[in-house]
Amino acid sequence: MTASEADAALAERVAVLAPFGRDAAVVERVLVGAGLRATTVADVAALLAVQGAGVGVMMIVEEALTPPHAAALAAALAAQPAWSDLPVLLLLADVDGPTPAAAPQVAALCSAGNVTVLARPVAGLTLVTAVQSALRARRRQYEVRDLIFRERAAREEAETATRLKDEFLATVSHELRTPLNTIMLWGQLLAGGRVKPPDMPRALRAIETSARAQSLLIEDLLDVARMLSGKLRVQLREDSLLPAAQAALEVVRPMAQAKSVRLDAQLDPSVGPVLADPDRMQQVLWNLLSNAVKFTPAGGSVTLSLTRDGDDMALRVADTGAGIRRDFLPHVFDRFRQADPTTTRAHGGLGLGLAIVRQLVELHAGSVTAESPGEGAGSVFTVRLPLVDRRAPPAASRPSAPARPLIGVRALLVEDDPDTRRALCLVLEDAGAEVTSVASAPAARAALDAARPDVLLCDIGMPGEDGYALLRSVRAHEQSAGDRPVPAAALTAYTRDEDRRRALACGFQTHLAKPIEPDLLVATVRALARAPRAA
Repeated sequence: MTASEADAALAERVAVLAPFGRDAAVVERVLVGAGLRATTVADVAALLAVQGAGVGVMMIVEEALTPPHAAALAAALAAQPAWSDLPVLLLLADVDGPTPAAAPQVAALCSAGNVTVLARPVAGLTLVTAVQSALRARRRQYEVRDLIFRERAAREEAETATRLKDEFLATVSHELRTPLNTIMLWGQLLAGGRVKPPDMPRALRAIETSARAQSLLIEDLLDVARMLSGKLRVQLREDSLLPAAQAALEVVRPMAQAKSVRLDAQLDPSVGPVLADPDRMQQVLWNLLSNAVKFTPAGGSVTLSLTRDGDDMALRVADTGAGIRRDFLPHVFDRFRQADPTTTRAHGGLGLGLAIVRQLVELHAGSVTAESPGEGAGSVFTVRLPLVDRRAPPAASRPSAPARPLIGVRALLVEDDPDTRRALCLVLEDAGAEVTSVASAPAARAALDAARPDVLLCDIGMPGEDGYALLRSVRAHEQSAGDRPVPAAALTAYTRDEDRRRALACGFQTHLAKPIEPDLLVATVRALARAPRAA
């Protein structure tokens, strides 16, 4: 039983307080015989402890309600959160009502909470149906609780997003105005003839440096705009990425030398090619290296390594710099997010570079991760890209045959839009895949029961049951059956950082934003399935 399943079982149990005679044993036998979960407790203190751990219904006999115990129980019922109205079944000793000694306690308890009174002897069927009715009411309370929590989380998320965007706009204004100010000041001085000849080279260098800085900022903004609109593109071809890595190192080297930061490289030329856009991968490495140099103090070091890691090429940028706070590490690739957004921060920039890195790497069907022991302990960023499989015959021996890298791969496609579903099927089938396509979550489960695919491709926004719910149910079934999880990719028009995190949290391995590039779709399926390339 998983932790969540255990919590659910506790939330539906019946806590029975009947410390006299055989009442507890009889009640427990009746409830368990009806398929209900029952827990007997010895006193009110134990009952309140059970309530704190999770309970669906309380069942109490009248004799247990001594004045102090009844007062403690009434106080606990009155102190429940707004969503909770815990059902209590109170079993009286006689059909004529409570005894005179117990009457005040019974009245106080009924005033404090959701109490149903039953007189003993109680028929077994009556007891069971009363408990079942109380549990149904309790489940509705849990649904209200979950709605409240989700609404609260969504509100906090929206408030955080608004705050981050406000901080980002303030940062954009600052970062664009700083080089612009330099350009305008030196430009006005030059136009007015107020720059002496010895200062002329300095003025021109300042203008050029500021213009380049502003150009890079604008290019980052444009890349983010392309990301948000789904128009960021890559041109994939087989490449070793060695030239891209060496070029990125040379671009960053002057910055490292100016800061007295040692720049090292460990590039293994035997790793083999990947399907990549060399220019975009150079941009990825430049972003990671320049970030590492920026946050590494004088005397520190930055190392770029290119190695083989199983079926992947691994590109690692390790530094001995400022490190990353543990609370910020999960958000390091988010757009509009910086570890230090204040006006006194030591380092400039828009906080977009790592978001662009992640998007570009995912367009290559790869992954990027960040690790850091904490502040002051350095960091390691690792990019993994699937290697090209060389077991297929050389392409030169079959010049007229189109590449079909998905031969032997069985894919299950879940997409409710018929036109999109057909187009995606054609892309995958042209690449050699065997595709089963369905339009809904129930149909997907039926297809999974009939035959296990190598890859599951699932739309998120579907009527009735969305892709998140489908994959959660698939993962739960796999876990209970002991099956190996089917690699899954989310296909979605929801492209926010929180949408991506939600998809990964549900069990998807990757998140593809619509509109989906055919080459990217094929590369992603190939990476997930690890299929041999063939013709």
